Amino acid sequence: MKKLVRNLLMMAMLGAVSINVFAQKPDEQKRPPKEPVKVVTNDRKDQKPPQNNNPPKHDDKKKP
Repeated sequence: MKKLVRNLLMMAMLGAVSINVFAQKPDEQKRPPKEPVKVVTNDRKDQKPPQNNNPPKHDDKKKP
């Protein structure tokens, strides 16, 4: 009886594995085509550093 149950269980497991292996299809057919990546670059000739609008901080060294 144990041998029969073990054989049935092994056949069921092998059947499930084989069904899953053959049921998988390649995903290439489901995916939409990819658009090429656009790279944004700054091609200006007059590149200046950003303007510093922060006022300088004064250190009071006279205070203890």
